Amino acid sequence: MIYIAGCFCFVIVALISIYWGYYIIWNYGEHDFSMHMTVLSFGGCWLLWEMIKAFRFKTGLPESFLPVTNKDYPELFAIIEEITSALNLPPVDKVYLCPDVTAAVFIQPQLSNILLSPNRNLVIGMGFLTQLDDNEIRAILYHEFGHYVQSEMKSSLSVYTIGQFARSFLSIKELKKESTWQQQLKSQLLLFTYFTNWICNRINKDYAQLAKQMEYDADDVAVKYVGAPTLQRALLHAVCIRYNYKVVQWGLQQLGAQGIEVDNVYLALHLVENYSRPTRNLLSSEIIKRVERLGRLVPDISIQSTCNIRRQAMQRVQSSRKTVKLCSANQFALWLQKGFGIYTKQKQMKTSVTLMICLDSRKHKLPWFDATYKVLLDGKDIGTGNFIKGYTLKRKTSPGKHSISVYAPSGLISTPFELNVESDKIYKIDMDYKVFLLKGYYDVFVEKVTMI
Repeated sequence: MIYIAGCFCFVIVALISIYWGYYIIWNYGEHDFSMHMTVLSFGGCWLLWEMIKAFRFKTGLPESFLPVTNKDYPELFAIIEEITSALNLPPVDKVYLCPDVTAAVFIQPQLSNILLSPNRNLVIGMGFLTQLDDNEIRAILYHEFGHYVQSEMKSSLSVYTIGQFARSFLSIKELKKESTWQQQLKSQLLLFTYFTNWICNRINKDYAQLAKQMEYDADDVAVKYVGAPTLQRALLHAVCIRYNYKVVQWGLQQLGAQGIEVDNVYLALHLVENYSRPTRNLLSSEIIKRVERLGRLVPDISIQSTCNIRRQAMQRVQSSRKTVKLCSANQFALWLQKGFGIYTKQKQMKTSVTLMICLDSRKHKLPWFDATYKVLLDGKDIGTGNFIKGYTLKRKTSPGKHSISVYAPSGLISTPFELNVESDKIYKIDMDYKVFLLKGYYDVFVEKVTMI
C-alpha cells in the first residue's frame, strides 16, 4: 500500500506541474513567472511517461521454456493433478520444460494480481525429469506447490507484484544514457526513482528474513504427504544433480571449443552420476540444513518407486546432429571422470582472492545528492555504497585483472579503476569521492589499494 499511495502522490504532483507549465505558457504576459519554470511541466510529463512504460512492462518467458501438455507427459501431469487436488489449489495454467536443473511454480505479475489470485505456471527442467524417479519428482513438486498454501505466500503475492513493477521502472531507467539537459529535467523522476529503489530494498530485506522459514514450511507440507525420508532423498539427489550438471556444462564448453558435441547430454549426466559423489563442502549449505532439520537421514528400503517420467523424458531427448564431430554420452562420461578434479580446482580458484571495498563514514562534508549508489565489480552489482554511512563490501573473486566502478540513477560519474590481484591474497580497496560544483556531479574513485 505504501508504494501505491506513493505512486498516487507522484502522479498528482506530476499533473500539478503539467498544469503549472500550461498556465505559464497560455497566460504569458499576465504574470511575472519566467518561462524557464516550464521545465517543471516537462519533468512531470517525463515522469508520467516513464511510469506508464513501467506499468506496461511485462517480463517475457525465456526462449528455452517449452510448453507441454498431458499428452506429452501423462505421468507428470497425473502427479501435478494429485498435488493440486491434495493441497486444494486451482489447476496450474501452463506447464513448461526447460533444459536446466530446476523446478518452480511461478506467476507472471500483472496489475490485477494486486486484487485477484494470479494464474500459476510450473517449469521443470529436463535435468530433473531425466534423473529423478517418480517419488522424488513428487516430493520436489509438493515442496514447490507447498509455498502457495502458506499464509505468508498468500499475503506476499501483491507485494511481489509491486516489487516486479518497481524493478521494471528501475530497469527501464538504467538502460538510458542521459544527457546533461535530461538530467536537469528529471527532478521529479529522480525523486520517484529513489522512492522506488527504497521500496525494492525494503522488499528484499523483509523477504530475505522470511525466505528461510518459507522454505522450511514448504518442506513440512511435502513431508506431510510423501514422508521425511523421501523428501530428504529428493533434496540430496537434486543438489547432487545440480552440481554434476554444472560440471557437465563445463565439459561441454571444453569440447565445444574444439567443435565437438555430445549426442545425448542427459544420458551423459545419468552416467556421470554412477561415479560422482560430491562431498559436503561442494553442495549447497542451505540444502544440507534443510535435510538435517528433517531428522536423521535413514534410508527407507520399503519405499518402492517407478521411473516412468524419467523414461518418457529420455525418449523425448533429441540427439545432437548439428556438427560432424560427435562424442557419445558414454565416451564423454568417461572423459569427464578425469575432468572433475580440474573443474574443482578451477572453481576454488575463482574464489581464492578476497576484495574488501571500503569507504570511511562521513569522510567529507555531506553530499548534496546521490546518498547511495551501486558498486560494480567487472560491471556486476556487488552491493550498495553510501556517502554518509560508509561501507565495507567483501567479495570473493579470481586472480587476474578486475575493474571497479560505481553507478547511480542520476548525475554520479565514476572513474573505472583496474587492478591486478593474486590468488590467496586479501586486498583492501579504499574509495574516495569529490564533487565538481560547476558540472554538478560527484566522482567516486579508488584512493588506495593495500594487500593485507
